[in-house]
Amino acid sequence: MDLPKFLTRFPVLPWPCRTTGLWLTAVFLLFSACTTATPTSPPPGPTLTHKIPVPTATLTATLSPTQTAAALPTQISAPDPEATTAVSHSPTASSTAVPTLTATDFVNGIPVSEIVILPPETAVHIREIFARGQEYGRNPRAFSKLGDSAVLISSYLTRFDDPSRYTLGEWDFLQPTIDYYAGSFRRYGVATRVALSSWGVMDPTWANKEHCGPNEVMLACEVRLFNPSIILIHLGTNDVGDGETFARNMRDILDYCLAQGIIPVLATKADRFEGEDNHNNQILVELAAEYRVPLWDFDAVAATLPARGLEEDQIHLTAALNNDYTDPEIWNSGYPVSDLTALLMLDGLRQALEDDQP
Repeated sequence: MDLPKFLTRFPVLPWPCRTTGLWLTAVFLLFSACTTATPTSPPPGPTLTHKIPVPTATLTATLSPTQTAAALPTQISAPDPEATTAVSHSPTASSTAVPTLTATDFVNGIPVSEIVILPPETAVHIREIFARGQEYGRNPRAFSKLGDSAVLISSYLTRFDDPSRYTLGEWDFLQPTIDYYAGSFRRYGVATRVALSSWGVMDPTWANKEHCGPNEVMLACEVRLFNPSIILIHLGTNDVGDGETFARNMRDILDYCLAQGIIPVLATKADRFEGEDNHNNQILVELAAEYRVPLWDFDAVAATLPARGLEEDQIHLTAALNNDYTDPEIWNSGYPVSDLTALLMLDGLRQALEDDQP
């Protein structure tokens, strides 16, 4: 696993308090300076209203069976990255004609529409979130990663920033999306950490002290450094406790993203580390429906892979030398299939937001 060097360093940053002047003034200033450090505040403006009632059937959805940003102060990238017709999710589509399906409408036999979950109500909502983000100056061409060790590897998405490491074949209609988000694929960022669980995301002690402020949580730090319009959220493996705690923590993360004008994409996972009942994935499915945010249901296609696409540790995905989608064997490897489905999600988002791009 290719981990950035900085992720293994977490020094404690000093926070000196210095004052001068008269004795009483000095005491006052010393007390004030030492007690007012606060996390980075979200942008001003009203909180998005996301909890508009939706049909009960949607809320109880079940799992599938089987940059135009300013120069960045810190560009944290992977040290050595490894490389028809798109599905339409338009909320205004009203044609009743049965579409002609092609090979690219399926991934290992699973319909793309069951992996990239962008129902009409979600498509409408992400436009609202995106519009709010543009008011805050979010970079429409940048996405960030939030997750654990599963995303801290050069096999996870980074290859799309190196043309020598991927071959799209019949999926070449996705190239414009690779070009659009160029630079984000190879970047690990500061919202990733080995053994990260949902509760650690909003705990400043888990933030990288080399790049984040003393009381800054990793999610706020990543937003400040990279200014993304989208965040791919890969969490749940290390949340082995009760589902209520995981759901509560995920709500905090979602609420923060929405208030910041950032589209959160919830990704289901292939592993069953929290238990065979798979309750963390079920929670993610239900939260995506409730909050009307995109669901990248990788778990749906993981069922088609040998050993669910997992290594012997039953946590991390299997990898290949390159993401060559013309190679029949690639469809048995966890990371290449995961990468393609992530790219399909990003493509769906880009198209859904196309009319709103600045």
